[in-house]
Amino acid sequence: MSSGSKKIVVVGIVSNAIVTVLKFISALVATSASMMNEAIHSLMDTLNQLFLLFGLIASEKEPDEDYAFGHHQKKFIWNLWSAIGLFSIGSGLGLYHAYHSYLKMGQHATEAVSISILNFNISGITLMFIVLVVSFLIEGNAWRVAMREYQHRTKDIETTVFQYISEAKDPTLVAMILEDSIAMIGIFLAIMGISLSYLTGNPVWDILFSSLIAILLGIAAVFLGRVNMIYLSDIRHLEIENYFTKICSEHNEVELCHDVKSIVMDENNIVLVAEVEVKEEALIDNIKFDIEQEKIQISENDDMRDEKSAVYATVRRIDHIIENLTNQLQQKYPQVQSVTIEIGLNQD
Repeated sequence: MSSGSKKIVVVGIVSNAIVTVLKFISALVATSASMMNEAIHSLMDTLNQLFLLFGLIASEKEPDEDYAFGHHQKKFIWNLWSAIGLFSIGSGLGLYHAYHSYLKMGQHATEAVSISILNFNISGITLMFIVLVVSFLIEGNAWRVAMREYQHRTKDIETTVFQYISEAKDPTLVAMILEDSIAMIGIFLAIMGISLSYLTGNPVWDILFSSLIAILLGIAAVFLGRVNMIYLSDIRHLEIENYFTKICSEHNEVELCHDVKSIVMDENNIVLVAEVEVKEEALIDNIKFDIEQEKIQISENDDMRDEKSAVYATVRRIDHIIENLTNQLQQKYPQVQSVTIEIGLNQD
């Protein structure tokens, strides 16, 4: 799963880096507010995806003395910084530039500047449309790679893209799908703003749609920040806790379970701890056969043969209960990597 996430992040970085350069050149030539905000948007996406890549690399380190459960949560720290950067720099700078353009409205015309390429003079408006179309194709390819990874991961489960994003099964993949989708929406908004300004001769349309692009960035940043904060706040997985309680209630040797707690380390690593009380009568009935088996393995000359066989059989039976409950839980939720069950005896 990590290799798949890395692939889509690297594709996103390369795609956005190319698009950023094209958009900045076009924005400087044509002096368009929408185009400049699109360039800022792509620059922030490039930097954000670099943060995502750093996070993925950091999270792959093995457990050590300081991180007993591994470094999995480090990627959420990097992702959170990425979201904060997207909001504070991308959205804030975009809104500032739109306001600055509004104050200077009328001083520049989109068609006023042209550029010569291979002896062909290309106007600012033409250059912007060429860059936006090329950018849409590049962003669309990055989005396609992310969606293919999404389809691969969800081929055996029933879900929709909106459910996957809202539930944040993999925050890195969610970020890539969201950023690529917003990038394409941003390009569409830029085309709308530039076209309306060109057709009406009123630059306010360009400024208005550039503001919408900045606001869209802010909304995405708040969502991504919330998603990563969830994984950094030791949140519980109530669905898994409830399922563990259910399998305990259906087990013929378990009387009850309590103090069921879970911690989500990341989307692939969850820790569950619980206390389970077993039924005394059921436990005794089920270990009678085990006691006979233990006697076979203990020398007949051992004076404590009966006591040892009873202890060994009881321990083995308790281990069997723990193993059975753990296997049932992990069959349904393989992301539960660590299960700690404390066994007690209910004598009621």
